[in-house]
Amino acid sequence: MTVIAAVEGNDEGLVLRWRDGAESRFSWFWLRDHDQSPASLDPATLQRRVDTFALDEAIRGADSAILEEGRTLAVTWPESGLRSCYSAEFLAAMAGLAADDWDTQARIPPRLWSAGSPLQVVEPVAYGTIAGEGDGLRTCFERLQRDGFVVIAGVPTDEASARDLFGRFGYIRETIFGGIWSLSAELTEHDDTAYSTQYLEPHTDATYSHDAPGLQCFLCQEFDGTGGESILVDGFALAEQMRSEEPELFRVLCEVSVPGRYIEEGQHLRAERPAIRLDGQGRLAQVTFNNYDRAPFHLEPERMKAFYRAYADFHARIVNQENWQTVPLRPGMALIFDNWRLLHGRMGYSGKRVFCGCYHNHEDFESALRTLNARSRTAPRQ
Repeated sequence: MTVIAAVEGNDEGLVLRWRDGAESRFSWFWLRDHDQSPASLDPATLQRRVDTFALDEAIRGADSAILEEGRTLAVTWPESGLRSCYSAEFLAAMAGLAADDWDTQARIPPRLWSAGSPLQVVEPVAYGTIAGEGDGLRTCFERLQRDGFVVIAGVPTDEASARDLFGRFGYIRETIFGGIWSLSAELTEHDDTAYSTQYLEPHTDATYSHDAPGLQCFLCQEFDGTGGESILVDGFALAEQMRSEEPELFRVLCEVSVPGRYIEEGQHLRAERPAIRLDGQGRLAQVTFNNYDRAPFHLEPERMKAFYRAYADFHARIVNQENWQTVPLRPGMALIFDNWRLLHGRMGYSGKRVFCGCYHNHEDFESALRTLNARSRTAPRQ
């Protein structure tokens, strides 16, 4: 348990000393701005009620105290007599010394997988545990958070059942392909390599979208042929390999924005972002890689050379079949995966293969994780 051992005030703010010896500093202004009393923070929505812009830059607390054996810090403000209380867990998280309660990384850390640390046999989740009273939906989200994907078996193959299943993961996103869309070589509405029987290299979808879909869902409705196995690659695992083995190449892919585009009659979509995007703490946030949809761009010669070298290194890792997880989807099997983490592809096939699918926003996926994690923290112990 995070415990505050001592607190000392000065002109700038408070210095907290933790029981393990660490030290953190918080300014007076920050403390007043982050008052967690109902007068300053709505307890239900966590929306701010404090008027940040009306606070005096020179504000200073009148008194501070450690309460509840180090689990709470209290600060009294001179102008209003307001007493602000802060939990030790909150302050430790803000200081980077503990996990944030609302962090999407909480509870189940990602299990990165590749040739060096392969996954074992992929056990599908039974559709009945999701559609019925079972705990299957929680299992699906836990596997998505841990492995980046989940396979569901026994799904009815009609579109209404697919819509019901996919809708349990968030609202279905509308794109130029529709909400629930069909995928088959027999379809001619879109000029895209996905609507073919050929092998598709692993890639992420919608590099041409400023906000690429977070989750991608497939349901196999018909299959009469050979081949066509779905390919999954853990982009985060390969990016971490690059960070360790080729740090300069990794840095290039974090810095160079790569444009993607999608063009068909009446549509010309374009967006750009680095192949590897990090969050504010330097953790992997998103992998974007689709050489099919990469738009032309030009840098000065040395920078372009560095980019091509880094891009080729990442590509070599992606197409290395030892880093693949293949899933032979057959009628009644659904695959849901994190499009910000995993790349997906398809082996070439012959015969008839009909899928339907959809997209979800990544923020809705993250919201579901936070909600499930919060419930698990508050659930009574058995």
